[in-house]
Amino acid sequence: MTNKTICERTKNIPIFAEADVAVAGGGLSGVLAAVAAARCGASVILVERFSVLGGPAVMGLPIQGYCRDNDDQIVLGLPEEFRQRLIAKGGAVKDFVKCAMHNPFMLVMPETVKQVCLEMLLEAKVRVLLDTMVVDVAGENGAIDAIIIEGKSGRQAIAARQFIDATGDADLVARAGLPYTIAPPEQLQASTMGFILTDVDKTAIQKCLKDDPDAYDLYPMLPREQIANAEYYIMAGLTKLAQKAAQEEEFKGLYGMVNFVTLPRDDMVYVNSVHVSGKSTCETAGVSELEIEGAQQIDMVFRFLQKYVAGFERARIVSSGPFLGIRESRIIVGMDQLTIDSINKGLIPDSTIALGGYPYDFHQKDCADNKVQFSKVPAYGITFGCMIPRGSRNLLVAGKAISATREAMCSSRVMAQCMAEGQAAGTAAAICAAENIGIQELDVQKLRQKLRADGAKLER
Repeated sequence: MTNKTICERTKNIPIFAEADVAVAGGGLSGVLAAVAAARCGASVILVERFSVLGGPAVMGLPIQGYCRDNDDQIVLGLPEEFRQRLIAKGGAVKDFVKCAMHNPFMLVMPETVKQVCLEMLLEAKVRVLLDTMVVDVAGENGAIDAIIIEGKSGRQAIAARQFIDATGDADLVARAGLPYTIAPPEQLQASTMGFILTDVDKTAIQKCLKDDPDAYDLYPMLPREQIANAEYYIMAGLTKLAQKAAQEEEFKGLYGMVNFVTLPRDDMVYVNSVHVSGKSTCETAGVSELEIEGAQQIDMVFRFLQKYVAGFERARIVSSGPFLGIRESRIIVGMDQLTIDSINKGLIPDSTIALGGYPYDFHQKDCADNKVQFSKVPAYGITFGCMIPRGSRNLLVAGKAISATREAMCSSRVMAQCMAEGQAAGTAAAICAAENIGIQELDVQKLRQKLRADGAKLER
């Protein structure tokens, strides 16, 4: 990067569209935010920088966070409708997969996630722009008048009354000059580049778990019987095999733990054993370098699995993630802040708009010694103020970038919570647009009443 600059020519930016609510980001939080707003009667436009909808769910990751530590379901409403639509299309297992470590989780097929996201948006008459990047905002004093987009037609604007930042990285917040924090690159949690394998014999590794427990070790919180006797499971362990392989030159730098998730099809697994770190997740060069490093590591991890892990000898790669799975980037400074203390105490304030309960899950940047901090938490409340950037008049945030400490974000960032926040943000934005009020003028109890009417769960 140099200190040289150029002067961009001054030009008038055409307004491409106007809407009551504009949503930036087409992951699950953005999709459900847009659907919720549209079902409340708002005109809605959603902008997504990639060609597919669904965010991390299209990688093959399981959807975590629907259930608390005692297996009770804590996320309902629109996220539950999304789950049932996936099941009806054969894109998800019917029941949650029980897991003593991760809480019960949902297995999905990526292609069906894409279909259901688009289906729900079009049914709600949301206007969808794909392959379109939000590059700036227009407005001042905490009020956004329009977002500036860039696509095949060049630079255009979308004017709206309310805006939702569902980018996952608080991109609108940053462009609007509203406050946020981000850890130094060397402290950010590791990101993941996942890939999907087929022709995996999942019964072979289960046999080894029973017959050779010393070589096939598991993460301490993961019961051996749970995997050895299950149709579906999350694997976290095999550290001894990984450490043995890492002594070889071809596997130098290998992540110290094997992580993969079985998929609804018998011979397929999603592998998330590629961990990359040390670069900023909110800088162009940093993200690009992490993406490239992650892509390069896929082949190494794949060859390791074939050579060392039973059942992977004949495996084939069928797809890799369309983008990097980023665990940590910007976090907004909001009107409220979710803290690890409030999570551990299981606090559910009267301004709660979504429940959380996924374990605290901190991935250290340096995975050489295989350290992942992981602990159970009770059900807790995520308040409306956590979605409001300080100083904002018409911008809400849904997804992992909500106002939280770094530690608290390790629990609240998972997809079910992001979906629940999306429903809340979309509903709130629609109400504010209809009543012509600012976000901070909204009666939170009115919002909560509407969320409950739409099936959301706000109490234990």
